Amino acid sequence: MPITLSSQAFRRTALTAAAVTLSITVTACSAGFSAQTYQPYQAAEGTNASSGGIDIRNMLVLASEDGKGELHSAIVNNSQSDDTLVSIESAPADAPVQNGSVPQDAEQKVTFGNVRPLTLKIGQLTTLPPATGAPITVTGGKPGNMIKVTITFGKAAPITTSVPVLTEDHYSPSPRQDAEHEG
Repeated sequence: MPITLSSQAFRRTALTAAAVTLSITVTACSAGFSAQTYQPYQAAEGTNASSGGIDIRNMLVLASEDGKGELHSAIVNNSQSDDTLVSIESAPADAPVQNGSVPQDAEQKVTFGNVRPLTLKIGQLTTLPPATGAPITVTGGKPGNMIKVTITFGKAAPITTSVPVLTEDHYSPSPRQDAEHEG
């Protein structure tokens, strides 16, 4: 014998099914802004930092074992006016950093050369080393270390951050073949 429902019972059943379906859908999307897919992820090895509308992307140093290298980065001006990169210099060991990275060794003496004012046009990407002219040189940053830098702009607030030093072949240093192995 078939089961028949009154129109009132049918409406209740349909409403209950709709409520269950809606609650499942809403629950599945309830991760909100703390969902892993909303969290920033940097696939590059360099450091990202921002000051106002100036965005530093993938800043790193490529250096030889003796600590001589070049600064590499992309800088984007997303502000409302042109700005100028005024200087890049080693920051004090106890200076707070924007991205909370590992502080550099207090004994590590890092110097920057060929730093000159660089115009940052609105909406444009500027790369370091520049396409023309001498690259910004770094002395004292050995592969595997982090160095603390302060980047100063004409209008935007300065950025102090830690920057990784990689080998010249763009890889993080790995243990040498002749290093002793723990057994």
